[in-house]
Amino acid sequence: MLLRGARLLAMAGVHRNDAGVADLLVRGGRIERIGRSLSAPDAEVIEADGHILMPGFVDTHNHLWLSQMRGLFGRSEATRYFPLVERLGAAFRPEDMRVGTLFGAAGALAAGVTTTLAYCDNIRSPAHADAAIAGLRQAGIRARFLYTSHDGMAADEPVALDHLRNLHDGRDDWSAGGLIDLGLGLRTPRKDAPPAEFARAAHELSVARALGLPISTHISGENGPAQLDALIARGWLGPDMLLVHATGAGPERLARVRERGAGVSLTPITEHRVGYGLTRVNDYLQPLGRVGLGLDGALGGAPDMFPVMRTAHNVQAAGLGELSILPRRLLELATIEGARAIGLADQIGSLEPGKRADLILVDTRSLNMGPADEDSSALLVYSAGSRDVALVMVDGRIVKRGGRMIRLSEHATAQAAAHSLARIRRRAEPAPPSAPY
Repeated sequence: MLLRGARLLAMAGVHRNDAGVADLLVRGGRIERIGRSLSAPDAEVIEADGHILMPGFVDTHNHLWLSQMRGLFGRSEATRYFPLVERLGAAFRPEDMRVGTLFGAAGALAAGVTTTLAYCDNIRSPAHADAAIAGLRQAGIRARFLYTSHDGMAADEPVALDHLRNLHDGRDDWSAGGLIDLGLGLRTPRKDAPPAEFARAAHELSVARALGLPISTHISGENGPAQLDALIARGWLGPDMLLVHATGAGPERLARVRERGAGVSLTPITEHRVGYGLTRVNDYLQPLGRVGLGLDGALGGAPDMFPVMRTAHNVQAAGLGELSILPRRLLELATIEGARAIGLADQIGSLEPGKRADLILVDTRSLNMGPADEDSSALLVYSAGSRDVALVMVDGRIVKRGGRMIRLSEHATAQAAAHSLARIRRRAEPAPPSAPY
């Protein structure tokens, strides 16, 4: 497949390979060549004049399974995020896990996200996990499925490690040809937690690391500093670990994170919504080597990386000035640096020959956009949205074309999510009297 005449934003280093108007040839799921006036007589040609060609976004943290709950949070005391997720999550059946994961993943794809880390913290049975993986497969997104607990589990109760092992050993059966990989979502105890919680976490870590699985863990809210202190004190940090939020970490703790090679996922919209404080990106970029951006799930609204970048930029600029972080840096965090944070920068995150063909075309011809020039970073961060994403390709396969999803029905997927939520509400424990749901 030959994409012809697009404005190239390759994200391959400091403007390296940003070649102005260029063509890009895809074969066998990989980028074969990038240049001008490429010839490939046997290839399908997509005319991309008026579009920006760039890597797909890399979402480093997302609770996709609860996507049906979008729009329910923060309208009253009874609809605070965590209590409502706990109440409704208990009523999810495996089919609801599939539907929610598909709904969230499809929405992310439509907005140009080609890779996501699906933090599945509602695994109430092996069937719940299998169903969520089925949703990822159906969507066609590149994903890491993070196997973890649910709200009803005791803090010292391990996840279903036998099922985790079985998924690892049988990955050829469910990984969609390697498009989906497996990891552990670790519940990190506070530094002062009971010994049984540390025994549980140590056991889960040992199993995951013996299997060679990457690890994500929440370091968040009031417990964030104490959780990070626990990881540091016990020597559990490593290059296989991604810290989500890293709330209140501070320079000294972040220096320890860098020493051990761990990464951080920042989700500015949701971090602000739940009151974790202002996410100032430069506080993490300067002491760390691996930082990416995440959508985090239904709490953040639409599964769209464009408002995440805008939020991160506005908060940083408001405190330290307009040029304290440049729009291009935000694009890097949403693409190549996100890929680096999750250990996949050798495969995705930039447009370079030999890398997997995960890419998007952004149409610049709508009324909310403007002409693309040599540096279109500010145009993308401040003007673009999901509606401007005209084409999405994952591993060389087109999933969105002409502004429409082509692997699934958008209407049917949204309707399935609505029906699933209605069933969940009927099964769930009654809401407090003041709650609308």
